[in-house]
Amino acid sequence: MRKLFTYVLVAAAAMAGFTSCSDDDNNDPQLFELPAESKTMTPSNGLTFVSNGQSLSDVTLQYVPAADGKSAILDIFGSNASRAESPVIAPGDVLPGAASVSINVTPKFEADRATFEGDAESTYCTFHYDGTITATTIQVNFTNIVMKNDVIISTLTFTDADVDHMLELTYNGAPLMGKTVSFKPDASDFKRAVLTLAGQALDLTDLLATAQLPVDLSKLSKIQTPGVIPGTSSFELPVVLGDDNTFSGSAETAFVTFNYEGQVASEKLVFNITEAKLKNAPLSENKWYVPHYFYNEDTWEYEGNPVHFVWESSAKFNIDLGGLVLPFPPADLVGIMLQMGLIPQDDNETASITQMISRSLKTIEFHPDGNIIAGYVENGKVGGPVIQSPAGLAQYVIASDGTLLLYLNPQAIIMNVMKAQNEAAKSRAIDFSKYQATIDGLAEMLARCVSEGFPITYANGIYKAATEEGEDSEFINTDDNLSVYANTEFILPILKAVAPIFNDEEVRQTIMNLAGQNEDFAAMAPMLDGILKSVPDVVEGTTKIEAGIILTKNEPIVSETPAE
Repeated sequence: MRKLFTYVLVAAAAMAGFTSCSDDDNNDPQLFELPAESKTMTPSNGLTFVSNGQSLSDVTLQYVPAADGKSAILDIFGSNASRAESPVIAPGDVLPGAASVSINVTPKFEADRATFEGDAESTYCTFHYDGTITATTIQVNFTNIVMKNDVIISTLTFTDADVDHMLELTYNGAPLMGKTVSFKPDASDFKRAVLTLAGQALDLTDLLATAQLPVDLSKLSKIQTPGVIPGTSSFELPVVLGDDNTFSGSAETAFVTFNYEGQVASEKLVFNITEAKLKNAPLSENKWYVPHYFYNEDTWEYEGNPVHFVWESSAKFNIDLGGLVLPFPPADLVGIMLQMGLIPQDDNETASITQMISRSLKTIEFHPDGNIIAGYVENGKVGGPVIQSPAGLAQYVIASDGTLLLYLNPQAIIMNVMKAQNEAAKSRAIDFSKYQATIDGLAEMLARCVSEGFPITYANGIYKAATEEGEDSEFINTDDNLSVYANTEFILPILKAVAPIFNDEEVRQTIMNLAGQNEDFAAMAPMLDGILKSVPDVVEGTTKIEAGIILTKNEPIVSETPAE
């Protein structure tokens, strides 16, 4: 009890020291005012006290306000308040080794309450506190409790964006950004803990607000990014801490085996994943090349097509040639558009989508650790140097025979969207609010795929389209080629969600206006109305649609002149 009386005397002295101060900041009658009288509180009369996630019932709080009404002293006593302090963590303590603690709080005032937070220390630990004071209740919460001998007894979350709890994470030697690792110590043995590895939630609220997009993409304001280990959005890893809080071991998920080692302190977690390997990695046996697309003047045909595209439907697109309407198979029409010069180049020329794929993307390597490394030429510049994409930008796992899950860096997706919106903003404004349900559904699907992976089909071989001579379409199996594509199950639901929009004359007119701005496409722009009107019927009649790329084991011989 002598210690209890000491706290009371200290609090009374503090009150006397405040009597000469005046209250200049908290005189707004609309704001809450701290209770003017000292009082003793327990959980039975308005006190809520939580320390390290545990709500304590055998605790007493003495509230002593300053004379100016701006601050207060909170003296908190556990049931062991009469015992001498020691570093032993015992029942009845409000903090490890401390059965009592005193904090001086300077709250922020709201209409009906005052809130406070800060950092403090006791004899054996440092901690963070926060809480709320109302006219009849006081709530206090102690978190981020760290013993001064570096023993961590409170759950801490580490990210590469938190300077107070910094995460240094590598995967097979390459740094991983945008991840989070939660460290939760065992309450009965602080030398044991569970690390929860996950992707960090990406908050795009401010970015979307400043982008001035013509559509409401608020469903994408928060995206859960892919996890640390490919194929696993969240993974719990039990660890045992050694000297200096180091740890190491080996583990496995459904898709990956790996070793790990690291060290934890309250301000930083170093975590290195090493020797990570996919349990199933058939695509890693080869380095895959993108075919060189060029025009063969001897055969008068394009060769080396890198695009895998299939679209089979019972309906056809209607092309209006000024009174004469021609039905066109969807695959043939899209094939023509893929070869049209729609993309401006630095030399005042244009390139087709097929050309740009061939010029930009050169190699794809499916590494056995789950990383996808692409060799690419920036901006598709002919003869430009081939750059290797960094590890961690794209990852994969083999979900089943013939299907992989692709995980993309969401930041890269955002940058592409932002570039595209600059042109969209110049076009005629469309009221997309009537399609908000469709937009929300697609946004939610995209967010889910970012976290859980995009389903991609792969198969050794090349698709051969049906011919005018009556030959049916078929997939020809070849060991030298690999087709990687999104399949019908993934694409068709998206098309069915979007197709009704093309019944809107305003949407069709806007697309036609945009097409007319491209010199190479302008002549075809008047035909677009009939094509766009046909979209809902073609989609409804679709039985098969696939879109992706074709790869080859053999490094292509690149001609000096690109395809024209």
